[in-house]
Amino acid sequence: MNLFLARTLSTLNAVFALLIIVIATASGATGGSYYYYYGGSGISLTGAIFGGLGGVLIAALICGTIAFLTLIERHLSVLAEAAKRNGGG
Repeated sequence: MNLFLARTLSTLNAVFALLIIVIATASGATGGSYYYYYGGSGISLTGAIFGGLGGVLIAALICGTIAFLTLIERHLSVLAEAAKRNGGG
């Protein structure tokens, strides 16, 4: 069951990273004002760029950490299987 949960987290991690980036870009493009409209187009290209870069940074910190821990788990499971096959445990 733990292996299933670890693989599910690994798969969902990429989806969460994309979601963070898209939400940050949309928030930057609209200036965070989803409910208020102050005239003009309401979309800022500069805000979208900075929001996207901020989203990438946040996704790298959060989802990158989860990906790194998942990678460690995979390597440890390979080492554990190799130890079982060689009679070391």
